[in-house]
Amino acid sequence: MREFARHKEDFDSLNTRVVAISVDDREHARLVWEKVVDRQFTILSDPEAQVIRAYGLVHSSAGKEGQDIALDTTLLVDADGREHWRRVSATLPDIPSADEILGRIRESAPNSSSQ
Repeated sequence: MREFARHKEDFDSLNTRVVAISVDDREHARLVWEKVVDRQFTILSDPEAQVIRAYGLVHSSAGKEGQDIALDTTLLVDADGREHWRRVSATLPDIPSADEILGRIRESAPNSSSQ
């Protein structure tokens, strides 16, 4: 998340908003927003996992105490809510970098030279 915060201007230049979704409570999400991402993007607190479930990103009963947890996932969703790309990451090295996501956004831009 820190890497994405460091690239805020790059995302802004592509008219892209970064939003993290956390199943943690509101207070924990606020602390992460302040301390980890330096208030550079939005963190949605979703303790009831409504958004996570809507995207099919629940790992059932996988938490320390048997609770449902969110799968580590990166999504590209347009302003109309349509999903264009996703990667579910099983390990930390599999989480896409900010540069990779920026590249995917550039590739999908309407005036991209790849189209």
